[in-house]
Amino acid sequence: MPKSEGEGGARLQLPSAVEGQITELCRDLAVEAKRLRQLQTQADELRTLIRQWVSWSEPDSEREPANRAGRR
Repeated sequence: MPKSEGEGGARLQLPSAVEGQITELCRDLAVEAKRLRQLQTQADELRTLIRQWVSWSEPDSEREPANRAGRR
């Protein structure tokens, strides 16, 4: 289909340009969503490790109390 001159030509090209931008935006959002899921998984793993460390480092009746720096 030949390009129309003037205002009509801009109308024919605009949807294609917009569609390309939307496609690129969707691709970028998919990449960012994947990265967000990875970061959430890493945060969950870190929370688990911190909870394990805290429960291990908490003094109980058989252990010496930890000093302010957490050393024994």
